[in-house]
Amino acid sequence: MRGVLHSEIHEIPASKAESVEKRLKEEAFRIKNVLKGKIFVTDPKGMLVSDEIMLNIVRDAIYEDISIVVGGPFGVSSDVKGTRISFSKLTFTHELFRVMLLEQIYRQALTIKGVKYKK
Repeated sequence: MRGVLHSEIHEIPASKAESVEKRLKEEAFRIKNVLKGKIFVTDPKGMLVSDEIMLNIVRDAIYEDISIVVGGPFGVSSDVKGTRISFSKLTFTHELFRVMLLEQIYRQALTIKGVKYKK
């Protein structure tokens, strides 16, 4: 039991393969090499994440490794297994979504500590 929230960001370079299918396969291979623990894959068709679900994900991350995979412009290959989650039906740039994801993790970590988050 770890008891401490620790995070790492691994940025996987996009594949330069010509076909989308080959790109996704190459990226999946690289992604799977850095995954740890329980895996969540962001996917517009995944389960819509609420504050309560995100709180549970962050709470789990205190005690066990979790990985949250954010796909590139063509998404994430089905070869990357994990719970498919969605934060919105909208599309965001990679850079913007990373900030949004980190803000959600921060917000839920504060909730776990009993600190009120200022909206």
